[in-house]
Amino acid sequence: MANDNEILRGKRSLPPADYIFKIKSFNLLADSTVNRFESGVFESGGYYWRLVFYPKGNESSDHLSLYVKIDESNSYSNAAWSVNVYYRLFVYDQIRKDYLAVQDAKSPVRTFDQHTSEWGFGKFLTLAEFNQHLKGYLLNNTCTFGAEVHVIKPTDTDGTLSKEDSLAVIRERGIDCGCNQFVGCLFTAFIKSIKTLIIDRVPCLGILLNLE
Repeated sequence: MANDNEILRGKRSLPPADYIFKIKSFNLLADSTVNRFESGVFESGGYYWRLVFYPKGNESSDHLSLYVKIDESNSYSNAAWSVNVYYRLFVYDQIRKDYLAVQDAKSPVRTFDQHTSEWGFGKFLTLAEFNQHLKGYLLNNTCTFGAEVHVIKPTDTDGTLSKEDSLAVIRERGIDCGCNQFVGCLFTAFIKSIKTLIIDRVPCLGILLNLE
């Protein structure tokens, strides 16, 4: 899991793209003996996921902990399965109507497999900040979390620039450059002829115009 100094936090107005999880009567969880709570299942990238929430913290007792988990209901083509994911987790600011987005700054892409089914943040948010009314995360005993899970899959689309295509591009660019150079030479010769004509016919004007 990401260390606190490897976490990137930032505000945004757009809601999470994949899942929003609202908790009412948060005090019932906080005051109970429940240490770990899993959300309902949501789908993203062809796989099923859950949010895993620790109201009293998992790695630290003074922080909320929040993770995304790949669900056991998924089926895989082989036993050595793995799913590469870019993910963000969110908490909603009910006062400012925006979201605090939290992501892994050091390794934004994580691999879920049979050995590691959860990734997230043991120090997602301090309990002091979460419980502070002016922060807006917990109001009227209600809070909202969210997730974006982008599955990175191998693409079936690729492109190749052949030798023939490369030569065609070079020839085309060469012709363009040749035309530009030719036009430039004509323009330079024209200017020189005008200068010569002016200096020959009206020497004083040539001096005044500084054409020599």
